Amino acid sequence: MNFDFLITDIHRVIMVGKEEYPEQTTVFKARRLIYNELIFHISGRAKVVFNGKELATLPGTVRFLPSGECSEYRVERMEQGDCIDVFFGTDKPISDEAFVLDMSGRESLAPLFKKLFCAFVAKDEGYRFECLSLLYKIFAELQKSTYIPDSKFRFLKPALDVIQRDFLEKEIRTAVLAAASGISESYLKRLFIERFGVPPKKYIIQMKISHAASLLRLERYTVTQIAHLCNFSDVYFFSRQFKEYMGVTPTQFIKKYRSSK
Repeated sequence: MNFDFLITDIHRVIMVGKEEYPEQTTVFKARRLIYNELIFHISGRAKVVFNGKELATLPGTVRFLPSGECSEYRVERMEQGDCIDVFFGTDKPISDEAFVLDMSGRESLAPLFKKLFCAFVAKDEGYRFECLSLLYKIFAELQKSTYIPDSKFRFLKPALDVIQRDFLEKEIRTAVLAAASGISESYLKRLFIERFGVPPKKYIIQMKISHAASLLRLERYTVTQIAHLCNFSDVYFFSRQFKEYMGVTPTQFIKKYRSSK
């Protein structure tokens, strides 16, 4: 991937929910893509065939589609999911071919895509500059994505398993995670920051907020109900954390999501 480019414009940013393409296979008929597309996969699993190249998408992966001729574009879904799709132009090609990057270990990426979506839909004064700034930050994360050797990651995995199992059920103390991994709390925090850019406590809150955003898009629960479902102590704390993570309150988020459909 070439990083020597300037973003010339952002045409649109959309959030695609799992209910919008209920069919297992979708064939897109476009013969030419006018804009590049950068797609962050929040959930779901699919195989994408683009100009003869197969791309596997999973939660946390980023898919790039180049502008230009499009002879084939097909999506085969194994599991329905949600994604954020950014359509943008550049002064130089980023890549002649489509590709997928596994960014599941970079927890800082999801908030950037979600804030970009919210900023673009809100269209407040100065939003274009804010959107450009966020998209540049996304590419900065793609360029500097870090790697932790297996020798270190093996210490993280038991802690991550505990978080995945319990983050919606109860409060998880760092001491519990350190004990599960058999390492000190200070070393566990250092590994989390090295891998995810945040300490364990912040990582858990981000997971809760991501889950809350998915529940908000369903429009089946109140904000108070979602706060309880995501194991926040009260709705006010939940709303403050949601705004810090997403850039908007839960109520503003669902209004923006509706207006983007």
